[in-house]
Amino acid sequence: MQQYLGVALALVALFTGGCGSYRVLSEAKSGGTVALEGAHDGARSKAERYMRAQCPGGFEIVEEGDAIGSDGASREWRISYVCTGASAPRTAIIAL
Repeated sequence: MQQYLGVALALVALFTGGCGSYRVLSEAKSGGTVALEGAHDGARSKAERYMRAQCPGGFEIVEEGDAIGSDGASREWRISYVCTGASAPRTAIIAL
């Protein structure tokens, strides 16, 4: 019975996660940009997990939308984010 439960859980994970994925376009300690690929909901969910891992103190989406792909011909959905919270890098103020 447990073997069937394991197979069922694997199938649920496969179908609820969708076939979507994401590609990292830029990455920095302060944030970055990702492009969604495949099924939008599954890709967005995976991208949000990635952004949470990159920004343990939280993140804010600063730009999101349709963009021209890397090949110059296709279109892709991009999300740009910045890290917030205690783990976000602080900007140094230099007195002149």
